[in-house]
Amino acid sequence: MKVLDLFEIETSVVDSSTIKLDEARIDPQFFSTNQLFIDKLETRPLAEFCDEIFNPAVFKREFLEDPNECRYLASAEIASFEPEITYITNSQADALRLRVKRGWILITGFGTIGSIRITDKIIDGFAVANNVARAIVKEKYRGFIAAFLSSEYGNKLLNDYAAGAVVKYIEAPQIAKIPVPVLDDSIIEKINHLFLEAVTCREHSHELLNKAHKLVLQYNNLPPLSDIKLETLDEDGEVEIRMTGLDEFTQDYRLDAHFYNPIAKLIVENITKHCPKNDKLFNVADCSFRGSRSTRNYVDKDNGIAFLSGKNIIQIRPDFKYISKSETANLDDMLLSEGQILISRSGTLGRTVLIYKNYEGCAASEHLIRVKPDAKIIDSGYLYAFLSSDYGYHQLLRYKHGAVIDEITEDQISQSVIPLPSDKQQKEIGDLVRKAYELRAEAIKLEDEAQELLTQALTQA
Repeated sequence: MKVLDLFEIETSVVDSSTIKLDEARIDPQFFSTNQLFIDKLETRPLAEFCDEIFNPAVFKREFLEDPNECRYLASAEIASFEPEITYITNSQADALRLRVKRGWILITGFGTIGSIRITDKIIDGFAVANNVARAIVKEKYRGFIAAFLSSEYGNKLLNDYAAGAVVKYIEAPQIAKIPVPVLDDSIIEKINHLFLEAVTCREHSHELLNKAHKLVLQYNNLPPLSDIKLETLDEDGEVEIRMTGLDEFTQDYRLDAHFYNPIAKLIVENITKHCPKNDKLFNVADCSFRGSRSTRNYVDKDNGIAFLSGKNIIQIRPDFKYISKSETANLDDMLLSEGQILISRSGTLGRTVLIYKNYEGCAASEHLIRVKPDAKIIDSGYLYAFLSSDYGYHQLLRYKHGAVIDEITEDQISQSVIPLPSDKQQKEIGDLVRKAYELRAEAIKLEDEAQELLTQALTQA
């Protein structure tokens, strides 16, 4: 047997007349089977559907922590529900045309190419990295273009048109040339409607979660952290520094300064002061699950089960990998069920998600802590809302440790103090959370319907 017989090599025959000399493209990916398939259809360049496509100029990033300045999104955060909270100056955002406006289509063009997001109310006015292209698409085509670019066909074209030997990249001039199939107006209208309706669902979901977080503070009589004045020995506030007493030291013998940060201290003091009924997390939920490490045998979708990693839980549409159903040890222990709360335990800490209408039946990494609320004591939606609020997040973060990679453990987070408002108030907050998650699920369903219509139209053309 020849060595080449062991590998599946994608090959295709390219007619010399299809080689575009003005592009000077002779790399094989530019002539993929996907490209040849699209070339057989009637198409128009993306630029004809847009008023403008552009990338801002390269700039030096000077990050701030001032909420009065402009919120900033990196390329990797475009497809994220919970991006890092970072700011740049308003003047820099305006001068370099970094701010994005509602309705623009954002297209990542560096590293991971082809993540697509229609700018919604959630990120309207944010500054976005210059390696994310902005496509200002005519309104009647906005959802259709987003659907095509995020489809298997469009995403492959974006990657085929990309350049770069080590790290692939694509910018506005090349994106503008992407061929877009010309479909029947009625099909375009249906796809457009479905995709834009999905955007509306996610906007409404975001509003409900914000309302839930506000009610967490209101029903527990807790002041927003922005109103709290921190105790410090530095009157100018340039350095966070405070004096601790021996009474603050615990049996954990923690000598790292972060464990005694004033925000965590004030959070616990506020909860015990303002919330007559409160308890430790380990008394209201089971945090005992400890995932075992095992070899991950990745397979294709048809032969595997979706595997959830730490980055997946904050993605709008998770880019799952799939692990073998038959070759994964302790697979049953890894499976998720409704009502559980996942918390990222290493790397980027404290990312939180409720298992509801999303990842039921999926397997999850051992790097995600499982919290199983006791339904007799606490509403799972309410507990998620608290743990994902500032009051929950800073308690989780307090316990981080590690010289290179930060980590927290189940035992540590179980010491977090949880306020317990009335059952009625918990349910009100929990219902808001559940409705928000239902809307997220509906958004994915609508996008899937749009993609199915698109695929049918392309394959039957």
